[in-house]
Amino acid sequence: MKGQKISTRLKSFIKNITCFILLVLFMMGSPCQTQEKTEISLVLEKYVKAEAEHDLFSGAILVAKNDEVIYQGAFGYGDKKNQIPNKIDTMFNVGSVGKTFTGVLIMQLVEKGKIKLADTLDKYLPDFPYPEKRKIQIRHLLNHTSGLGNYFSHKDYEAKIPYLRKIDDALKLVYDQKPLFEPGKKFRYSNSGMLVLGAVIEKVTGKSYREYLKKQLLDPIGMNDSGIFYPEDDAPHRAIGYSKKGDGGYTIETKNEFPAFSDGGLYSTVQDMLKYDRALRENRLLSEETKEIMFTVTPPAENYGLGWEKLVFKGDEYVGHVGGCPGFAADYKSFFKDQIMIIVLSNYTDGAGMVAAKVNHLLFGANEKNIPLATKYDFNFQKGRYLGEVKKDYRASIEYLDKNISGPDPHLPSLFGAARSRIFGNIEVEKAIELLRQYLALNPQASPNTQAAVWWLTGQGYEKLNKIQKARECYRKSLKISPDFQRAEKSLRQLTDKK
Repeated sequence: MKGQKISTRLKSFIKNITCFILLVLFMMGSPCQTQEKTEISLVLEKYVKAEAEHDLFSGAILVAKNDEVIYQGAFGYGDKKNQIPNKIDTMFNVGSVGKTFTGVLIMQLVEKGKIKLADTLDKYLPDFPYPEKRKIQIRHLLNHTSGLGNYFSHKDYEAKIPYLRKIDDALKLVYDQKPLFEPGKKFRYSNSGMLVLGAVIEKVTGKSYREYLKKQLLDPIGMNDSGIFYPEDDAPHRAIGYSKKGDGGYTIETKNEFPAFSDGGLYSTVQDMLKYDRALRENRLLSEETKEIMFTVTPPAENYGLGWEKLVFKGDEYVGHVGGCPGFAADYKSFFKDQIMIIVLSNYTDGAGMVAAKVNHLLFGANEKNIPLATKYDFNFQKGRYLGEVKKDYRASIEYLDKNISGPDPHLPSLFGAARSRIFGNIEVEKAIELLRQYLALNPQASPNTQAAVWWLTGQGYEKLNKIQKARECYRKSLKISPDFQRAEKSLRQLTDKK
């Protein structure tokens, strides 16, 4: 009998503890979900940490899914001189990500009936000095089809940076630049257009853009560590912006930061940006119908709504914006279907893009083997590639890339890039052809497309040397390896036509 009582009590205890454990597991989520989050957090940590260890990234990152933070981290120093590390609550200049805030503020005024998207500029800024003011609509300003240019390119802009603190001051530079085309006919990214929207907001609300942004948007959703700050303002937890020099040193960019207005430049934290993203998803800033209008891409724009970029990655649409200025870079993406938000903020010029790209691929199921971890070569390679492919400064590009190709173990992408910059810059072309031979010898397992590209580039080199027959042979070899390689086909056809 006594043994039976013990057995009954034991069974009851086991039943109760089992129910308790099941309840806890239910509240926590399934074991598979918890394990998945742990694994992706470790993977993201590995990749972001590698970027930071090679001094390619300094800043903070936060990734959320279904409103839950699945990874966050901070790396590097917000103040190198005083060895103050970046933290999750460090404030960074988000650059043109600020344009999304202007988009939201305008659409809120649309909801209130104080502005119409079809309203023309002369209604709000009658002093605008060009007749296009009667054709430029609020919608045109929001989606960069207004015809206005970029006041950053004004000859007096850099000299005026320390003194630009009001939109009216910067507006004078916009008024000194004639519109470039008829409104609505072309898409051309325009900081001037976004600045003008700030002037419209000030006209309608009677408040400065800075004040209205804080009271209407930031404060209501608890973005307490965000706002417009200038170098002379007291702003705790604010990072200093840096540009890395080729010799390994740094340039402090405080004096070169673009003044913050409605076209961007506010400071924020990754945690505050999550609050912003949540408030948008939960329709606390705009209704679902208004958001749909704001996120809709209207031609001639191809991937831009009203203050927001809209693109597709791995089959999922996302909205957001990239931003940057001397010393800072930002990348904000909000995915619809997968309910993912990614925010990367960096106090390095161009410091966010590579981190954000790798995080995107890893989150959407890319095999880790196909996503390279950062290496000691990456800074010189990325800098050299940017200078060669974007800036077309081939000599500067070669200077960076050559640092990676000396010694017995040259960096293969830099080897190809150094040859490319030499050929396109018509600099040491014979050496470029030798570098391409070296590339093929060191990389015998290169894909057919890669081999075809090498032979095509070699043909380009021979054309520079006016060795047409050899160029023709290279193009034919390229097409034999990859019959659909269009560059080689076009180059061979052009040589045939010349003959």
